[in-house]
Amino acid sequence: MKKAAIEMGTNSTRLLISEINNNKIKSLKKELITTRLGEGVDKNRILNESAIERGLNALKIFKEQIKDYEVKDVRLVGTSALRDVKNGAQFQKLVKENIGYNLEIISGKKEAELIFKGVTYSYDLDDYIIIDIGGGSTEFIWKSPAVEKVKMDSLNLGAVRLTERFIENPEQKINEQVVNKIAEFVKKEIQTEVAKLPTIENLIGVGGTITTMATILLKAEKYSSKAVHDYILNFIDVDNILEKLRKLPIKERKQVKGLNPDRADIIVAGVIILKEIMKSLNTKQLRVSDNDILEGLLIEA
Repeated sequence: MKKAAIEMGTNSTRLLISEINNNKIKSLKKELITTRLGEGVDKNRILNESAIERGLNALKIFKEQIKDYEVKDVRLVGTSALRDVKNGAQFQKLVKENIGYNLEIISGKKEAELIFKGVTYSYDLDDYIIIDIGGGSTEFIWKSPAVEKVKMDSLNLGAVRLTERFIENPEQKINEQVVNKIAEFVKKEIQTEVAKLPTIENLIGVGGTITTMATILLKAEKYSSKAVHDYILNFIDVDNILEKLRKLPIKERKQVKGLNPDRADIIVAGVIILKEIMKSLNTKQLRVSDNDILEGLLIEA
């Protein structure tokens, strides 16, 4: 059976088309379009006209691709940016009228649940902390041997959100003072969250910021799910990438091998979020998962 899942995030809209047999997911097509739905959302709490247009255009492209694979079952969800806006219902209506899909705007808790389903599809661990750094939010999912129930939470920390809030001009080099300001904010925001988390060796990371860092370290010309999945990201690598990228103006940042140019303006804020989480957890390594909410959507469907 062929199924498709689409996630409309704060920074990008992503598609996964898969064939599912005996609960095994065989990926047929995975694609990303940078739609930046979250542009200005942190400040204004509305989707602007340009973001709406970008979002609808991406869905039109994906709908044509889905037709090529003769997929009948399509699930479409919206995450952080669409949770935050006042005109989310209006956008849902536009999607239905123009594309024919039902857009489900999910809560942070539901997002974490779907991420959990996608990540644990490929990992069988008794104890872990999963983090997903997105454009508008960061999800935490954790389990320890002492506790049967998996716990989940979502914080309004994301690469787009913090870039807009703290970085006046992302096209310029980002000075150390701005980096420290973002770091202090992140540290303060995650203090309560980290205090809840158990001491665990297995830290698993998903989301564009984290997979991009793996791709940069691999010096890959093109994104490869196979190469990125299960890649070990060391804290020293995160620190080095941050120092390298913040010192580059955006024109040079866009030339960094492995970095999608569409992410060049927000990547520094995303890396700072990851660095502060790893510091607070006193964790030296993170395992990268290319399976995430999209796989979770297919498993749940």
